[in-house]
Amino acid sequence: MTGQQSFNFQLAIDELKDTLHADFIGLALVDLKKHHYELKWRYVAGNISLRYRRIVLQSGKGVAGIVFKTGKPMVNENVENCVNAGDLYNYPIIVFEKLKSFGAIPLFQDDHVQGVIMIGYREVDRLTPAIFEQFKQTVGPQFGSFHLKERLKDDVIEQ
Repeated sequence: MTGQQSFNFQLAIDELKDTLHADFIGLALVDLKKHHYELKWRYVAGNISLRYRRIVLQSGKGVAGIVFKTGKPMVNENVENCVNAGDLYNYPIIVFEKLKSFGAIPLFQDDHVQGVIMIGYREVDRLTPAIFEQFKQTVGPQFGSFHLKERLKDDVIEQ
């Protein structure tokens, strides 16, 4: 996925979904119109509803907010075992899209996180470490105007 002036994020998301046989791929971007950082899911593929459009996340809240704040990838192979049912309201994209395993990586621009790309499956344990690594490799070092930062192998938030 190389950077181009008129990069088609929706097409890239659709290709990722097909390549990785994912149930859901989403790209959340920072809304710069506000005085504080807010993230919104702008491009998705495999969604089962349009409720993702209403999700507005603050830094540190939800999957995208946590990855945005820490600048680190996040992986959860089994949501049912790792997130208490009472805490699911903190992860609206997981609830709305009925995801059971997911991973997300930060997208950088000028050393600042400007977006988060997420892969999700509606079955537990579908996102293995190997598939998550393939996801990162498929996204590549450049995704539109964004880039990935090289991280240490164990520099991942696991839940």
